[in-house]
Order: sequence, then C-alpha cells, then structure tokens
Amino acid sequence: MHTNELLLNVNANLGYRYQFAKLEAVGDGFTTIGMYRGHYQNDPLDGTSQEGTLYTVVMSQIFDGQLKAGVDLLAFSSSYDLFLQSGIGYRYLYTNSMGMKRTQIYVYVPIELEGKIAASPSFAWTYSLGYKHLLDGRHASLIGSVTSYERDYYAKQDKGFGAKASFGWKETSNDSKTFTRFVVDYWKINQANKVPIVNHLGVTKTTYEPKNFTISVFVQHGWRF
Repeated sequence: MHTNELLLNVNANLGYRYQFAKLEAVGDGFTTIGMYRGHYQNDPLDGTSQEGTLYTVVMSQIFDGQLKAGVDLLAFSSSYDLFLQSGIGYRYLYTNSMGMKRTQIYVYVPIELEGKIAASPSFAWTYSLGYKHLLDGRHASLIGSVTSYERDYYAKQDKGFGAKASFGWKETSNDSKTFTRFVVDYWKINQANKVPIVNHLGVTKTTYEPKNFTISVFVQHGWRF
C-alpha cells in the first residue's frame, strides 16, 4: 500500500535543566488526511478470487512521546550547546479506512545529539540528529467485521529502526521567546511473520503485514514560556 497525507502537528515540551544536565518530556500529536492506494484480494462466497487496486481517502492519528535525559558535551562554552541524550519513546498510529481499523505501536530508545549555536544574545541556530532503536512493535488490523475472514489480524512487527533530524532557530526578546524548526522523521519496519487465517468458507490462507517505511516532513513554530 501507499499513502500521501497532509500533516497537522501539535508539539509540547516540558523540561528542566541544571547546568550541564537536563530532563525533558516531549509529545507530538498528528492528524493526517490524504489518499490511500493499495492492492486487495477478496474471497467471495462462491469460492472465486478477485484482485484489484483500491483508491480511497484515509485519515490517521499519531502520537509520539519521549522521556529523555541529556548531558551537555560543551558545557564549558557559553555560545554552544551539544547534548547527548537518550531515554524511552512510544509511538501510536491509528487509521480507520472504509471501516477497517488499523493500529501500530512502537516502543523504542531514542539516541540523539541536540544543540544550539548562539549568534547573538537574542538569536540562536538549533539542530538535532537522532537514531531510534526499536524495542517492540505491534500491529493490529481489525478485519473480521469488514472482510470474509473469521477473526482479526494481530502480529508482532519489531524489526526495524527510525531516524529524526531537525534544523531551525530561536529568538528571544523582552516579552517573548519563539522558535521555528524544520523536521524530518523516518521509520523503516520489516515485514511481520505470516500467520494462518480462515475465511467464512473454512479455507485457510496466510496473511501478513508487509514491510513499510514512513517519511514525515513538517515545520514547527511555537512559543516558549
């Protein structure tokens, strides 16, 4: 399958920094809408097979949260920050397309470099680069109510990785603190194991969730307080 979707993102960040160390919680929420294109194969009650390509509008909701701790490798500098940070992350994706509900859950470890370069007392460039090590991945397709299969499909899909990079700037004035950053988020997940599944005719077939990759590109602009 293949989807192209527009993203609407809301980001929240809560943290505490003391000298060269910091602790922070980060949450991203996404609502998406776009076009789905995918292959299907039906098993009508007369026992024949029908194959084709389906086009439909799809909407998704995504939550991505992280709890991280970091150490500033350039704590001796007043103009530069370079935090090495890691922790635990959780990503949840929900899609409802034509009555078929699908969810994907990833638990992962982010390993990141995040820093800033101060150009003046009121302006600084910001950047980050990270790798996401997948610990556990779960997939569920609730197909029993909308297809000829007797039960829903659940699979463990925990082979893969992610990466994330950002670049932007932040500005400080007497009455406000703002930031802008461009973000690229990437996930590559390997194919799940094939599992047997029985249709309403009692015929056993195999199904699986194929390998996939996701690239999200978005802009964040916000206020710090």
